Amino acid sequence: MDIDNFRKVCIVGWAKSGASACNLLLSLNKKVLVTEEKNSSFFDSNQINAYKRLGVEFEFGGHSHDFMKESQLVILSPGVDTVSSQPVKIANELGILSVGEIEFSSWFTQAKIIAITGTNGKTTTAQLTYEVLKPSRKRLFLGGNIGTPFSSFVLDTKKRDLIILEVSSFQLETILEFKPYVATLLNITPDHLDRHPNLQAYFKTKANIFKNQDEGDWAVINKNVNSRKKIEEKIKSKKVYFSNEFSNENFSCVYRVASIFGLGKADCLSVFVNFKGFSHRLQFTKELRGITFINDSKATNPSSTIWALQNIKTPVILLAGGKDKGLDYASVTPFMKKVKRINLFGEASEKIKKALNSNIEAEIFPSFKEAILTSYRQAESGDTVLLSPMCSSFDMFSDYQHRGNSFMEIVNSLKA
Repeated sequence: MDIDNFRKVCIVGWAKSGASACNLLLSLNKKVLVTEEKNSSFFDSNQINAYKRLGVEFEFGGHSHDFMKESQLVILSPGVDTVSSQPVKIANELGILSVGEIEFSSWFTQAKIIAITGTNGKTTTAQLTYEVLKPSRKRLFLGGNIGTPFSSFVLDTKKRDLIILEVSSFQLETILEFKPYVATLLNITPDHLDRHPNLQAYFKTKANIFKNQDEGDWAVINKNVNSRKKIEEKIKSKKVYFSNEFSNENFSCVYRVASIFGLGKADCLSVFVNFKGFSHRLQFTKELRGITFINDSKATNPSSTIWALQNIKTPVILLAGGKDKGLDYASVTPFMKKVKRINLFGEASEKIKKALNSNIEAEIFPSFKEAILTSYRQAESGDTVLLSPMCSSFDMFSDYQHRGNSFMEIVNSLKA
């Protein structure tokens, strides 16, 4: 895509990726507009004023036709719904091209990209891939959905570099030319059905990661992924499969990606044995009176909670709830044998309780804190109090990190 065709660019959403895209555009001497649904009071006024001094124009509290009408390009933040949101409708009416930050950033590099997607395990797999490849690569970049926007480092990359990107379904919705050298699909289970109209649409969006690949590229696919044959029919690149090479699919996937770059199992094992996991993913928080508290706030769908329950051996009091994403919570029922009770909070509480259909004792609490305190009172020595919400956090918190940090703060204040 020729960036010279776009003199004025409108960014939708002033979150981390929006600010990063703005910096990239300013470095390219483009006129930048930012339209944001939230009011300006949600943001740092000093930061906003600094960008205004650089010529950036802002619109807060909604999106208007007049503000966007002179733009030649719209860059969407991942949280912007590409079907129902007002700015996308306006862009379509005006005939303005809309892309996401991942797509836009990919226009400015010739480096090879390893793109990793899936419903669960993306962050772990991206980080481990980075750690395994790092000793053999002088210049290696890690970003995307893992927390560092692609646009924040893309101009620093060179042709012989390697970029590892965690890519979400939201980011894959808006790709046009994005072409990974290695495209990886970990798994697909129901998720984000509040945004995608159905599972088939979600599946199709995930499969977009292979969309622009050719015979010189690689597709790394879980042998056990649902509807694998449908994906294979669309893939022109070389195919590599993984399933049980290591103890879990994340490790197996990393090994298969590493093998493309000439590395073996020994290179992977040296990293795997020292891997401590991530914050908010089965994170040990505290032990008190023989009760273990685990923060699994990153579990924003039932399949993530199933994985957590499969990996905890002790009796569990489960804390769950949050913003519903249109998912089937009954899917956790076969894995609830070690769960003594479930304490619910947030908007999805009633739906989760109904889905469990009295298979387990469930109680709804008016606040997150009360659910935690009651779980502590109910737990016995040897039990685990597990926060594994099955839902997104946006009804009560800014994101899953905010929710997990709140959990840890409350737990760390508990007394024996």
